[in-house]
Amino acid sequence: MQKHSDCRLYVGSYTSADKPEGIYLLALDPGCGLCSAVQANAETENPSYLLLDGRRLFAANERSDCACLSAFAVEEDGSVKLAGTYCAEGAGTCQVTLDPTGAFVYGANYESGSIAGCRVLPDGSLGAGISPIAHEGSSADPERQENPHVHMVGFAPESSLLIAVDLGIDELVAYTVEEDGELRENPERVLPVFAGEGPRMVAYHPALPLAALITELGNHVIVYRLGETGLASWEPLAAYPLAASGYAGEALAAHVQFSPDGRYLYASVRGPNEVCVFSVAESGALELRGAFPSGGSWPRHMELSPDGTMLAVANERSDEVVVFGIDRDSGALSSEVARCGVSSPTCVVWQR
Repeated sequence: MQKHSDCRLYVGSYTSADKPEGIYLLALDPGCGLCSAVQANAETENPSYLLLDGRRLFAANERSDCACLSAFAVEEDGSVKLAGTYCAEGAGTCQVTLDPTGAFVYGANYESGSIAGCRVLPDGSLGAGISPIAHEGSSADPERQENPHVHMVGFAPESSLLIAVDLGIDELVAYTVEEDGELRENPERVLPVFAGEGPRMVAYHPALPLAALITELGNHVIVYRLGETGLASWEPLAAYPLAASGYAGEALAAHVQFSPDGRYLYASVRGPNEVCVFSVAESGALELRGAFPSGGSWPRHMELSPDGTMLAVANERSDEVVVFGIDRDSGALSSEVARCGVSSPTCVVWQR
């Protein structure tokens, strides 16, 4: 495991008038089983998703009145301080990503079905914005897919294409990033997903040309083999169900991540409140190793520690972050390491 002094986690959450703190710094001592909040930052509203890049922390501020991104400076003691905020046309920013050069940050706007972004200045603040990109269309679910809902934007390994995952129109759409950060769509760079699946997040294998797409409405992990010509050449290999066949309640898949060594894949499912663990073959085939309780209710997001020995889970509705040990021989969640009370946690990231 990591050294005890190195175990820090950042948690993003929903804020309110009674609870303005949105970003928490947690100190974790795995040996003693203790985890506590050592800082609570109240400088921005609804920082529901976080991205850590060295001494910079970026947040997606999930607001209904605009698209909003914020940047924070990470101090030596791990505490964060607001460095800048960027607001643009759109609404419901739920995820952020940096371009490979670190010069631009982009946000996925769920509510407006669009993409916003801006320049990251040398001092860590946020500069001029790009022209917003709005998707069009709908899909099979009349309640959840009546409009576009961009849930994720990100770059595939060794790629300069920005890929947007749109839950509302059942598509992945790739954009070319110009030198000034502007996005240009190529109509050939669109990957359709089965109607009604509701693609939410994608993860990339650390060594093999594989991608795992989690679908919120269909509750599947779909594995693709990455082609050499971008998104249009992704080859679907298989789709694996997440919710147990005997489960009759609401089930919404949330997050997906490969282990650092690529041997396992983890997927969280809200409703059953489980983390599904799969082994990963070189062919891309998955084998379910088990579904483990998330330690609370509504596991919205999770992240493995950099060495792969622990998994932190943000249980949104039970107001707790729970850290589990990982059995390296099987990939299974083993004993509970620690838990910490945090109001409405939606994202958790390890400090590296």
